[in-house]
Amino acid sequence: MSFISNTIKPLAIAALLSASHSFAADILVENTLIDNNGVNDAIGGWKYEVNHMDVTWIDDGNISVDVYTNFGDYNNRYSYGGNGNNIVFGDLLISTGGDTNVFDYAFKLTDGRFDDYYGSGYSEHNGNLVEISSTTTADQYHGGNVQHDGQVFGNQSSVESSGTWSVDTHSAGQNYDNYDIISFNFNVDGVAAFQSASQLAFSWAMSCANDVIHDVVSVNRPSTIPEPATMMLFLLGLAVIARNKAKLS
Repeated sequence: MSFISNTIKPLAIAALLSASHSFAADILVENTLIDNNGVNDAIGGWKYEVNHMDVTWIDDGNISVDVYTNFGDYNNRYSYGGNGNNIVFGDLLISTGGDTNVFDYAFKLTDGRFDDYYGSGYSEHNGNLVEISSTTTADQYHGGNVQHDGQVFGNQSSVESSGTWSVDTHSAGQNYDNYDIISFNFNVDGVAAFQSASQLAFSWAMSCANDVIHDVVSVNRPSTIPEPATMMLFLLGLAVIARNKAKLS
């Protein structure tokens, strides 16, 4: 076997493996967003409290958002407003421009929005990441008389990808004062607005908006060539020089 096969080929394979590993470990977003209005600020009492939101986006395109709230046990149990609609889970609203008032995407709950989760434990459902043309506010949905208006649903213009969402009402082991966890999981590969975004804004509330959590996260883009791969390419160059010297000697 030639020198180039013995030396350069193994290094090339190592470089590829190193690059792949580095990309898999790069995290674009990993943030905890705290309710800006503080603890025990929910209108209507502790049942509507939203404490914080965890946002994670790694380079495989999957975004996960976990909302910690007491409302998981009380979905669709209380009527509210002039329309007589029960208070239910809102959509996860997203701005790829980092604006907490103007949202262009939403994760919509395609099933399970009107279920009763009181003491149910863990329950998983389907949803879609959608581009939206507008939003519906708490006041519009409940027909007035809301005490805290806010954007709660996205009005779909197109579906970008499918995903899942879940409710965990038995989260004592999470050490967050026994808050329920509402989780959203979806993929943004191929969605140009996410791939070029430098900031993302997230917002979530129950349909009455008695407590709303929203904030902005910065997107940390990995370098085009990961550092370990750069080092391996440097070693490849040294191997080529060594091969040439061997030929001349």
